[in-house]
Amino acid sequence: MTLAKSVLSFKENYGQAMAVTAPLGSVVSTSTAAIVYAGTSVVFTTLLSLLASALWIYTLTRYSRKIASAGGFYTYSFSAWRSKKLSFAEALTELFAYSMLNGVNAITNYLLVDIAFSIEGRSMPLWIGIVVIIGSVLYPTLISLTHIKKLMSYVVTMSATAEAVLLIVLFIISLHNGFHFNYMIPSKNLSMGDIATAFVLTTVSISGAGAATYLGEETKDPTKNVAKGMWLALIIGGISMFLGTYALVALWNGSLSTLSNSPQPLLYETVTYGSITMFIALVMSMNSLLSSNIGTTIGAARVLYNLAREKAAPKFFLKTNKEGEPLLATITVASITAIVTVVSIFTLGIALAFTEVSSVTGILWLLGRVFDGVGVPVFYWRIRELNVSSIIVPLVATSINVWGDFTSIISMDVNQAIILTSIAIITVIWYLKKARFGTPGRLVVDEKNEVIDVEEYLKKKVSAT
Repeated sequence: MTLAKSVLSFKENYGQAMAVTAPLGSVVSTSTAAIVYAGTSVVFTTLLSLLASALWIYTLTRYSRKIASAGGFYTYSFSAWRSKKLSFAEALTELFAYSMLNGVNAITNYLLVDIAFSIEGRSMPLWIGIVVIIGSVLYPTLISLTHIKKLMSYVVTMSATAEAVLLIVLFIISLHNGFHFNYMIPSKNLSMGDIATAFVLTTVSISGAGAATYLGEETKDPTKNVAKGMWLALIIGGISMFLGTYALVALWNGSLSTLSNSPQPLLYETVTYGSITMFIALVMSMNSLLSSNIGTTIGAARVLYNLAREKAAPKFFLKTNKEGEPLLATITVASITAIVTVVSIFTLGIALAFTEVSSVTGILWLLGRVFDGVGVPVFYWRIRELNVSSIIVPLVATSINVWGDFTSIISMDVNQAIILTSIAIITVIWYLKKARFGTPGRLVVDEKNEVIDVEEYLKKKVSAT
């Protein structure tokens, strides 16, 4: 069986993009991790991330308005560079970035519940923590195997929009003491490495709107609907995340110097309005993180499925269920998530695992964006449509991402270096053993959502114009 064809619209693409953006989940996950590095300057880094993400989505739509596939970003890389090595490297970068983000969100759910118990003056039973971790991996996996249209229409889209509304409400509440412009300026006490790491972390979430690209094969008129879904998610999700991050800092009751030492400031802030309010924030935050894991699981599973179709991954990843969902690929993504989560917790401890895996996820995330951004001018040169906007904006976006990634890499610690080295080794071995004999990045879909070789497709496009 194959993926469903032409069953999705603009609405479902917005749902997928919004799921991975996960504005509320991001505020309690990657933004909270960023606070450890940037403190109150997390508002500045989030604003910088919002601007960089807008440039990135513009860059991404330079591809998505021309070609579509289930491979997403790594297909774009091949369409520009015609390099199997580079395309496959990006495919594995995406796979591990998404799987590790799933692990970060699972750990965050554990921390949320644990802190909620402590706020109420109780200790969380060990079995509840285990159930939360298992559920955070198992639930997104199982629900990702349901029909993609039903999943995006009814489960993800409405809940993701509701969490954006909550963040906007929190921002409005935070204005009771006026607007603090000083939060928009980075602290002089921070190193460039800390600012870059915080920027990388917050960018992971806001730029998650690009995850709609993996639905290209299943979307009707994908060269229009994918781009529209990404832009709407960026506008609603990105802006609400920025406003929510501002509220997170502005509503802090203690001294601002202690903010970075609080494991989950949002819960401490909402409990001041009563335990019921905190419980609502807890449930919505966990739901947001689970929705994010649904979106990333869907994207990563399609990467594996498409690689298998291109003979760059084992053939069993082509197995789909009756709903047209990649069955074994989805299970594999869940397995990677489970391994990352369990190993990091047992070797680093729950708190350190949260920050370390978050940092590595951010580095991988931006690395893939660098691959794509540099390739836009090359791609437009190939299709004979090169212009100023196809050069300047992608290169500016890439420059910002290179700064964030490079500064984070040279500032990383031993744990982060070990994780990245392990991923690099797996990627090289996989390529040498399997992918170099395939054609990673070559398959796209035409206007009828039929799978076709990218060079043949683009030749038709060029000749038609």
